[in-house]
Amino acid sequence: MKHWTLLALFFPALAFASANTQNTNVGDVYVDANGRTLYTFSKDISGMSKCNDGCVAKWPPLLADQANNALFSGEPDFSTIQRRDGSKQWTKNGQPLYRWIKDKKRGDISGAGIKGVWPLARADDVSLKLYNAGKTRFIVNENNYTLYTFDKDMGGKSACYGECAVKWPPAFVPSTLTSMGIDALSFTGNFGVTERKDGKYQWTHNNKPLYLWFKDKAPGDTTGNGVKNVWHIVQQ
Repeated sequence: MKHWTLLALFFPALAFASANTQNTNVGDVYVDANGRTLYTFSKDISGMSKCNDGCVAKWPPLLADQANNALFSGEPDFSTIQRRDGSKQWTKNGQPLYRWIKDKKRGDISGAGIKGVWPLARADDVSLKLYNAGKTRFIVNENNYTLYTFDKDMGGKSACYGECAVKWPPAFVPSTLTSMGIDALSFTGNFGVTERKDGKYQWTHNNKPLYLWFKDKAPGDTTGNGVKNVWHIVQQ
């Protein structure tokens, strides 16, 4: 079995990929011309913003002004859309980009996971997200279901198979990513992947494999936290 972790752990100089990215404690994210973290909105339809009126007061869109155009023009996967008011907004892979009004300085990510619908605009291949439950913020999968670590896992390898894996399904890396080839993927923020015995790839954080819990029924549920004192959410 193999395990992949981010190079930036060992080579911090790699943390700054370009002028429009910033390394944070959860990984590399895209930023605007002033260094403020960028987010996407889960309620948006690809190529169309659903954040208007009062929403934009808290989540200002990344407008296509001179400064931001200098950062994103010509960048792969970035393009602009026309908003309802006629202004132009930058998108990544068709998803409109926003700032969070309470982020005050470069590297702030206080908007990450608010209400489960404001994920970070990550600048790597990690598809996992954060969920902000008010007093706690923790790692969730692409569908906002909570992820857990298992104390009995060692050395980046999973010890959860058979009946264990039925109750605690591994957080598998999506096939849309694995089809690119694991070695071609970029992981930051202590995220990585490990290869299971069946050859499938599982997400890891801080070298600990990540799992779902079969009794969590809704996004943001954390009913598996503390089970047998060996299963834990991953707070961020």
